[in-house]
Amino acid sequence: MLKTIFIILIVYYSVRLFTRVFLPFLMKFFLNRMGKKMQNAQKPQKPFQKEGHVSVEKGNTSKKKPISKVGEYVDFEEVDE
Repeated sequence: MLKTIFIILIVYYSVRLFTRVFLPFLMKFFLNRMGKKMQNAQKPQKPFQKEGHVSVEKGNTSKKKPISKVGEYVDFEEVDE
């Protein structure tokens, strides 16, 4: 019983020490990394082109319409006997 309480206290103080010492460094590291990603996202993707230069880009033409294979339509008439 005493051994279990001792282990719980060691784990509790270890986690508390970790959060006080290492967590600020980890947060600073992740915030800097996210800031760099945001700055890279705001940069223009293509270099500046000269005036009068025109470029045409094709869009994504690989989109295909889904093919529905339900069956074919058969026109019929009702016959009275």
